[in-house]
Amino acid sequence: MVSSGNCRNCDAWATRQRQPIRDILGSRCPFPQLSSRFSVGRGQNLFHQGDRVGGSFSLASGMVALERVDVNGALVILKILQPGAFFPCANLLGESRHETSARALSDVTGCFVPVERLTTALREDPAIGIALLKLSSAEIRENEETIFRLYSTDLPDRVLTALMTLADEMGAREDNGDITLTLPISWRDMAAMVGTGPEVISRLLRRLSDAGRISFRGRKVTLHHAAARPAADRYC
Repeated sequence: MVSSGNCRNCDAWATRQRQPIRDILGSRCPFPQLSSRFSVGRGQNLFHQGDRVGGSFSLASGMVALERVDVNGALVILKILQPGAFFPCANLLGESRHETSARALSDVTGCFVPVERLTTALREDPAIGIALLKLSSAEIRENEETIFRLYSTDLPDRVLTALMTLADEMGAREDNGDITLTLPISWRDMAAMVGTGPEVISRLLRRLSDAGRISFRGRKVTLHHAAARPAADRYC
């Protein structure tokens, strides 16, 4: 999966990442002198839950789902990562194990930083430790923001925001402004992401469809131009 050679200039990094880590990294690989390029095909895993952490990934293109199996054996998608993400950070050192699995929702490219190189660099350059601390702090803020949106944003807006996140990376825009995409996850996974159940999201999708915000058939979804407007006041 990881190819040889250093990644000293990740020119393919997208500029639309809106997360705190993006504010730190800009369009640069965080540790270019330590990293190697990698590529993963759609549907493949970058790592599995329970694996020992072998390093961190900087995402240059594509989308990655962070998933976890809960105590009942159900697979839940916790977060979708877009270009500009650097992960994992918080459990990178100390022989930790991955608390989630990372699955490519599309073809993915980026940089991989092996933990051995990072550990050696930490002893030689204090600036590496400071950078890693900033990235870990940003990761925590992102996770807090995800939880905040889950509990403070109305369900229709959470669904539309999740759909727009996916459409931004893998959707096709039509002449009338509509965006069409085929979901890389199931509707059950989507329900878990936005904090509800399959039955509730099924009813909500029908209401959004009746209101002209979206059209869908199976996993093929069209977000109509009006979907960019907040939906909470109309569909709560």
